[in-house]
Amino acid sequence: MKKKKNLEAEEQNIENEEPELDGKSEIGGDSETDDDLDDGEDPESDDESDDSGDSGLDDDLDDSEDSELADNSEPGGASEVEETPARQKRPYEDYVIEDPEDMDDAPDTGDMFDDEELYGDDDYFAEEKAKTRKGRRRSRHGGISGGVLALLWAVFLILVGVYVYVFFINDKLFTENITGRDNTVRLEIPDGANYRLCTIDEINQLVNNYLLARTKADQTTLQRLVTDPSEFDDMKSIEIAAEYITAYNKTTCYIANGYTADSYIVYELSNLMIKDVNSEPLDIRSLYVTKQSDGSYKINNSALSDKESSYINTINSSGDIQAIYEHVKENNDYLLRTDETFRKFQNMYN
Repeated sequence: MKKKKNLEAEEQNIENEEPELDGKSEIGGDSETDDDLDDGEDPESDDESDDSGDSGLDDDLDDSEDSELADNSEPGGASEVEETPARQKRPYEDYVIEDPEDMDDAPDTGDMFDDEELYGDDDYFAEEKAKTRKGRRRSRHGGISGGVLALLWAVFLILVGVYVYVFFINDKLFTENITGRDNTVRLEIPDGANYRLCTIDEINQLVNNYLLARTKADQTTLQRLVTDPSEFDDMKSIEIAAEYITAYNKTTCYIANGYTADSYIVYELSNLMIKDVNSEPLDIRSLYVTKQSDGSYKINNSALSDKESSYINTINSSGDIQAIYEHVKENNDYLLRTDETFRKFQNMYN
């Protein structure tokens, strides 16, 4: 009877308190729980219990408690009642990254992919991580860093400044070197000019024969083509020139009306071929051509009247004709600066 009361008291304690099973249970053995025993329980209760004492306790326990104990016990092991801990919120769990490029600005969540936890605080991985972040920043600028972009802008501004200076501020920097390079004999005749391109074949042929005779120092031909043959009685100057001037190329004639109806002022332009000179400088020669009684044209080198001389001088000093002479002079000046062989020839010949 006493045993039964003790069991009922123990059952009442089990219902009022949440059991903490610190001890060990064995199948078919004794189960001792010091915390569940009353202070006044008779220690002889252990002596009076036999090997089947636990079965009596099991008969008096509720079915629900038997099921709970059965679920939380393992054969031959510890019997525990596990308590599920409350879920803890991780730091920055609510942080949302809207733009993947903002990863560098995201807080350190300390997750398993953190470089320092995975690889340790190693200088190598820290350097690699810095390079990766630098590459991301560079990609935002289209692959060009800020320093390179600034350098490109500086070079661009320098080139613009040089262009403006050369072609606008100091427009004569290269003008002198370029002016005179053109040695063409085909001129653009301005509207209303007092000269024109010669279309009289007899005059064109006369001038070509005259120039050819000079390169060959042909006295007979020269005397035949002029009105005063005595000019070529002394051929010394013609012979010296013929040693160097080997040809008059691309000869082109322009004419202006002479003092009489059958006379013309002829301006011939040629490219000179000079011995040991690399370039072909322009040459201009003014000739007064008159028609003879037999219908042929000759170069009039005879003495002219004052009226004829004044008329010819007026035409020669006009702006249209002076532009032709200026064209030839610019070419010769250009070659004197740029062609050393032509400069040597001029110094020797003069």
